[in-house]
Amino acid sequence: MKPFLLVSTRPEEEAIDAEYHSYLLVSGLTPSTLEQVRMDMLGLPEVDVNAYSGIFVAGSPYGTTTPTEKKSSSQRRTEEDLAHLFHQILEAKTPCLTTGYGTEVAATVLGGTVTTRWAEPASMVTITLTEEAEDDPLLEDFPRTFTTYVGHHEAVEEVPPGTTVLAKSVTCPTQMMRFGPAFWATQFNPELDSDAINQRLAIYADAGYSGTDDLETLVQIGHMGEGTHQAGQIVKKFVERFRQQ
Repeated sequence: MKPFLLVSTRPEEEAIDAEYHSYLLVSGLTPSTLEQVRMDMLGLPEVDVNAYSGIFVAGSPYGTTTPTEKKSSSQRRTEEDLAHLFHQILEAKTPCLTTGYGTEVAATVLGGTVTTRWAEPASMVTITLTEEAEDDPLLEDFPRTFTTYVGHHEAVEEVPPGTTVLAKSVTCPTQMMRFGPAFWATQFNPELDSDAINQRLAIYADAGYSGTDDLETLVQIGHMGEGTHQAGQIVKKFVERFRQQ
C-alpha cells in the first residue's frame, strides 16, 4: 500500500519523536506505513504528494499571528514550505488532515483569518459536532459531544471560502473544519492520549503555553482520560478511508 506521511513542524526533537509515536498509536499504522518528515533542521524536502495515501500536518508552538519581523528564520521557512505543500495537496487532491498550527497555516493560505481571540490553555474540553458533521465520513457514528485535549495560542477566526465547520466548543467556534472534499483540519489534538499529553506538557512547561504553569494539575487532567480518547478515532477513520493497497 501507499504509505501515509506525517509532516512534523515542531522545532523540538523530543516533541517530534513523541508526536510520531502518538500518530502510530492512534492510527494503527506501523513505521513502514507512516513516514515522517521533520522540518526542524533543514526544512521541507520536495514531497511527491501523489506517493502517499494521505498526509498529516501536525502542530507547533509557532504562531501565524506573530509579527513577521519577530518570526525566526526557521518559522518563516516553515510557513513558506507549508504554503507550497498545501497548494500541491489541493492540486493533486491528496487526502490531508491538519492539526493545530498546521490548521492555522492552512486556513491562512486558503484565505481565512487566524487571530488570538479563541486561544485555549492546555486543558480538556468538550467538543460539539455541528449539523453539517452528520454526513461527514470521518465523523460517522461519532457522539454529538466528546472530550479531547487542546492548547493553542491562536485559532481560525474567519474560515476560508467554501469551508464546512464540523465541530465547535464553548471556547472555540472552529474546532474542526473541512476545507475541501478530502481536506480536514482540527484545532484540537486528536493524536493525544493521557500519557502523550503529560509528556508534551512537560516538554513545553517553559515554552509559554498558557496553563503549563501548574504542571501538577495538568498531569491530573491528563489522567482523567482513558488512555485513548474518542477524538483519536478521527485519525483512525482517516487512515481506514484512504488506505490504498
